[in-house]
Amino acid sequence: MVIYQVLPEDRNGGAERIPEYLHREFIKNGFESFMLVGEKHSNESYIFQIPNFESRTTWARKILTLERKISNHLTFRGGWRIRELIRFIAEPKRMLRVWLGYEDFEFPGTWKIFDIAPKKPDIILCHVLHGFWLYDRGFFDLRALPFISQRAKLFLTLHDMWLFTGHCSHSIGCERWKIGCGKCPDLLLPPRIRRDLSHKIWKIKRDIYRKSRYYVICPSHWMKDLAEKSILKEGAIEIRVIHNGIDLEIFSPQDREKKRTELELPKNSKIFLTAGKSLKTNRWKGFSDFIALAKILSDEFENLVFVGLGASHTKEVEKIGKKEGNFIFYLPFEQNHTRVRDYYSASDFYVQPSSAESFSLTVLESQACGSIACGKKVGGIPEIIKDMENGILFSDIKELYEKIKKVLKEEKLYNSIREKGIENSKKFNIKEKAKEYVEFFLSVSEK
Repeated sequence: MVIYQVLPEDRNGGAERIPEYLHREFIKNGFESFMLVGEKHSNESYIFQIPNFESRTTWARKILTLERKISNHLTFRGGWRIRELIRFIAEPKRMLRVWLGYEDFEFPGTWKIFDIAPKKPDIILCHVLHGFWLYDRGFFDLRALPFISQRAKLFLTLHDMWLFTGHCSHSIGCERWKIGCGKCPDLLLPPRIRRDLSHKIWKIKRDIYRKSRYYVICPSHWMKDLAEKSILKEGAIEIRVIHNGIDLEIFSPQDREKKRTELELPKNSKIFLTAGKSLKTNRWKGFSDFIALAKILSDEFENLVFVGLGASHTKEVEKIGKKEGNFIFYLPFEQNHTRVRDYYSASDFYVQPSSAESFSLTVLESQACGSIACGKKVGGIPEIIKDMENGILFSDIKELYEKIKKVLKEEKLYNSIREKGIENSKKFNIKEKAKEYVEFFLSVSEK
């Protein structure tokens, strides 16, 4: 069996780690596996870049090559307007649709997906098909799904809600996606659109799905419940839950004191960690709540350190609170799995204050490394954490503050939650989750 995984890029964010883990397990199980990405950063021979740029017109390629060459000089205020003008000159119809408020599906390399890797696929597994953060603000033409689903078994893994909304990747409580979107309350929710064409975009997606046949994989029961109420059911043969998994050979408890020394973190402090790409600017990650927690705890307790892994491009340290020995460390995002494991192991608490989470890898990884996971009651997080048993669930910072205060004062409770968190993480071994994917693929292939 030949398996393709389609994803935005081959870097180590949460959405990229899952395909990487699955690829390794597919190979171990005797399958041929390839990854097709919008942007390739590694030299791995099994990863292929979708030829969107190469598939554009000669005129567009020349102009867009110029735009890329000068983009580093357009960082001044208003420089983005020059970049947009150059893109308009390259592809006027494409840019006009974007300016009118449509999502950008003009990625012609998508239609060559069967000609990229050495072997034709039996299975195509898609992840995060918007890829809005990429240089080209996307990578996949959703209109190609009917074409793809006629030539291979198509699986869609839902890392967010984008496939069934009028534009946003998480609706943050809005339920207009159930009735066709339109009158969007927040056009700036990523992937943002210029004008409110959310109803038209929703209809375009619905019509695509009606012409397609596919299987949907959800990382949580919460996401499955949404998918079953959405336009995805128009073409879905089956919607199934397979929880995300983690590599327990990497993520396991390490010597805390040793790791603090290696990472240049205080040995005698209680350490609170949060992690993610672009923490300060990412709307979903709730970094402002993490800072709010740091302030109120630092006014009551001494020797607390709060670490934002992904909050800065360079290391920055600030004093915080009224009590002595309290600091915030703003650190660069870390892509190396072993280093991330070391930060988890060095921490007493891992805080995930996100406003949206389909199913949090970082919560699982932190549990596996012996840090107490504190997760907001959103999305699939309550499917991982049992409150005050193997972690901490909270609705707001005040509730989290009260629970952490209790745990800080009761060492026996802290140790119990920590040990049960480590044990809980073992239920989500990527090896077992990959087997669930394989079993799904095989059951479909036999039909």
